Amino acid sequence: MTSSSAPTSAAAVANAFLDLQAADSGNFPRIDQMKLYKLVFYAQAWWLAQKDTPLFEEDVYAWPWGPVVREIYGDFKSAGRDPITHQRATTITKTGTSLLDFRISKPQPPNEEVMSFLKQTWDVHKPFTGIALSNATHAPGEPWTIIKDLHDGDLSDKPLIPVEVIRDVFKGKLVASRQA
Repeated sequence: MTSSSAPTSAAAVANAFLDLQAADSGNFPRIDQMKLYKLVFYAQAWWLAQKDTPLFEEDVYAWPWGPVVREIYGDFKSAGRDPITHQRATTITKTGTSLLDFRISKPQPPNEEVMSFLKQTWDVHKPFTGIALSNATHAPGEPWTIIKDLHDGDLSDKPLIPVEVIRDVFKGKLVASRQA
């Protein structure tokens, strides 16, 4: 994706969900890798449906177990199936002209509007396990399923899910929910 006007990063969204979990004393399945990847996807999807613009610039890919942002996977793959409690996503920033001029840091937290939106997204999705959220992304008509079908069921190359597909599917859901 090439949008440079996205209000935040996928890493900041992931960290916000982990911070929301830490502040929530309720009884719900804790965030593991799969749940985190799906929460980040749903945040992007519902933001696109409401705002017609991406929440974050990073692309979403159709991996065998559902939509994933590659950059987030790299930060959390070591968690395995365990709940993620202390890990946080990082970003890599170019700091100069040399090939080695990079800095790894924690991303800036999202602004107040985005945090309010992420809190709503968290409240809706927190009761579900990562497996349940993954299963929901595999339903007929979902962006992941559309891409899987276009690739004859072969997701071994982990193809891109175009932002337009995500936006259009979730915009349709938003319109349908308002007509109900």
